[in-house]
Amino acid sequence: MKQLPEKIALDKAVHGQRLYQGSVEIQQMSRLLDLLADASGEVKFSIQFNRAAKVLGQAQVKVSADLPLICTISQKKFMFPVAVDSTIGFIDDLAYEDRLGVDMEASWVEEGWVKPLEIIEDELILAVPDAPFDESHSLADEEGIEVTEQVSNPFAVLNSLKEIK
Repeated sequence: MKQLPEKIALDKAVHGQRLYQGSVEIQQMSRLLDLLADASGEVKFSIQFNRAAKVLGQAQVKVSADLPLICTISQKKFMFPVAVDSTIGFIDDLAYEDRLGVDMEASWVEEGWVKPLEIIEDELILAVPDAPFDESHSLADEEGIEVTEQVSNPFAVLNSLKEIK
């Protein structure tokens, strides 16, 4: 596929039910970079524009990538797999937000144009967890840390109350 256009005329894309697919480098997404460990990797995407009865149009957006994140526990880089399949409804007036279906996300349209790279980037930003955690890592993996199972008795507090009497 040729290079992804910077912006697309929404009415033409919707009326023509255009499909844009391919891949882009993560380093092209400046807002996403602040959340990542580095700018390596690429994102595969598919954006299928369609007509919609109640809004300006809609798009089926599929995005997949392995995002380099920093684990909040180990402070080590790990690859976080992301696979998004969502439906976006395009609006240019907040009053139209109520017209969106329950399974449809809103995307704001300015002057009839949409920016496909921003659509892809938005989906990835929403997929990044607030506190990234590498599930393959555990505290027992750390050198010098001994993890012991501590079982607390939920009735221990009652024993202390009994002794007060």
